[in-house]
Amino acid sequence: MWASDYPHADSTWPESRQAIEENFRAVAPGTRRRILCDNARDLYKL
Repeated sequence: MWASDYPHADSTWPESRQAIEENFRAVAPGTRRRILCDNARDLYKL
């Protein structure tokens, strides 16, 4: 899973979208979605 660590000052927020683009540039779209969204949703049964 990925997290921005909001609202801590040393987090990627408010530039989280830019950080995601830079860090996940070479990651396949399906894998990227699992890391950024689906894994947390499944873990917390949302």
